[in-house]
Amino acid sequence: MAEEKKPNTDETAEGDVSALGLDVGTSRIVMAGGANGHKAKTQLNAFVGVPYSKMTEAILQQNKMVYHRNGKELYVFGADSERFASFFNAVPRRPMQHGVLNPQEPMGQQIIQAIIESVVPRAKKNELLCFSVPGKGEGADTNLVYHEAILKNYLQSLGYEAKAINEGLAVVFAELQNENFTGIGISCGGGMCNVCVAFLSVPMLTFSIPIAGDYIDNSVASVVDETVTRVRLVKEESLDLSRQPKDKITSALHIYYEEVINTLVEKLRDEFENSKQLPKLDRPMPIVLSGGTARPRGFLQKFEAAVKNGGFPVQISDVRMASDPLTATARGCYIAAMSEIR
Repeated sequence: MAEEKKPNTDETAEGDVSALGLDVGTSRIVMAGGANGHKAKTQLNAFVGVPYSKMTEAILQQNKMVYHRNGKELYVFGADSERFASFFNAVPRRPMQHGVLNPQEPMGQQIIQAIIESVVPRAKKNELLCFSVPGKGEGADTNLVYHEAILKNYLQSLGYEAKAINEGLAVVFAELQNENFTGIGISCGGGMCNVCVAFLSVPMLTFSIPIAGDYIDNSVASVVDETVTRVRLVKEESLDLSRQPKDKITSALHIYYEEVINTLVEKLRDEFENSKQLPKLDRPMPIVLSGGTARPRGFLQKFEAAVKNGGFPVQISDVRMASDPLTATARGCYIAAMSEIR
């Protein structure tokens, strides 16, 4: 069992624990460790490329920006990539798309390894690390095996025993301990929404849909003729889905959020009705929502209304938000890792 000696994030960063959890998301990489997995480190899963010069590299070093050099290019990644991109009015690139490595991004594999290394220390001994992978679904199936293998091989090269865990199941582990890990875990991220229906910690049903935060941002930017960065800023800082929209950006955000919520609930309804694997439930199940896309005010209420509208194949006890939506998946991965070494 992990022994926590100093209650700070740096201690986790030094790897002085026997288990870690890693959320490998399209928009963010989050590592959880420490006591109960509540010590987290996060890094934006994005990068910007600039031509190499000694002066540029020196400026990056002076400003303590994280970067990766590859021949005649410098790649600024993580949170610094957004700052750097704003100087050039550019949009940061992503190593991942729809929850898996982006096959159209030639630097994707090298960059995601550099980003992971910025939050995950090298293992000191045979430490266990559980990392998240999406559920199968439209757009994810073909690349999922490759994506999981690349991540596993890289984490093993850092000295870890690496094990993949479904992203929705990680949410169940993080949030439904009092319900004996029985319920529906939903992670609404940047590239996709992941769902897991678990019974006593066993995943009975998992799937994903390829529309989530990025789809909302890009769709809104397209119809209102704004930059994706501007749309994302409005969404993350001031969007309230419980109030009437006050301008064209918030109006479009409401429309596309409605589409994502309705698509997700309808898919969940269909999966329940068509699945033959589900046990007979003797009590209602909770739904837990997590991920950055679920954070705007009013999302929970809109999701709850969509579940109630038109009935649902199983009884739902309540719909709740994760205690920390941005770290729930990483914490669930950590709990999975800890359960393996006890």
